Amino acid sequence: MAQTVSPVIYSPNDQPERVLPNHFIIWLDQHIGLPEECIMLKCTFILAMNPTSGSYERSLNTDDIDRSIRLDAPLLVQLDNVEFMFQVFDNVEKCFQTIEKNRDKRIFLITSGSKGKILIPSLVINFPEIFKKGNWMYVFCANMNMVPVGDIVPTNTWAIHFLDHILMFDHQDDLLVRMVSDIAHYFTTKANDLKNNQQYDNACQYLTWSKQMHNRYELLTHRSMTNKVNEIDQEIVVIKQRQREQLPNDDEDGYGEACGD
Repeated sequence: MAQTVSPVIYSPNDQPERVLPNHFIIWLDQHIGLPEECIMLKCTFILAMNPTSGSYERSLNTDDIDRSIRLDAPLLVQLDNVEFMFQVFDNVEKCFQTIEKNRDKRIFLITSGSKGKILIPSLVINFPEIFKKGNWMYVFCANMNMVPVGDIVPTNTWAIHFLDHILMFDHQDDLLVRMVSDIAHYFTTKANDLKNNQQYDNACQYLTWSKQMHNRYELLTHRSMTNKVNEIDQEIVVIKQRQREQLPNDDEDGYGEACGD
């Protein structure tokens, strides 16, 4: 039997130092548990934690998805050495409740068209600070038609009213590319906020994560990200220099050097 991922249900007494990621991937889909669904997104991109060793050693599998749904608990997963919280749902109400409980996190939401029709209007109304313009929600469905095309009946007419909030995809590769790009942008923006608040170590960490996402984007699209990665490296150098400049100087202790005879 395949080993499953431990849900993120930590006892403060067992792991008091554990800090959960502030970025959360949530996926709502009636068929997400099927092994043949979204193979690239589930297996190639996301690595799962081995609960025994605490390291990321294998791809996320169907057992992990089923367990997350059954226990209504998030998993810790890894995207190119960046740790995320990750939770899957086949129930709209439970998905909404989890988003409500995690309003302090940056949520990347993937949903099917049929589930999104119910969930997305509620999210836009109730959580405008989370799903503001630019914080895209990803609708993943085979039929993206919002208007009639020939004899094809549109299935997502509801989406016309949310074009400022959603991006629609009918292929998992395209969804993955866009999500990687958006995650990279979020990490860069977060790093800038942290730098302005003089949280230099955290700012460098977010920039490192952004660089990893840009490298993944380059692999997926075969578009060179060299200039962008170099810009990030230069920004890390600037932040570290600013950090050194603010370190206390041992000579500035308020006392002059001892005078000679």
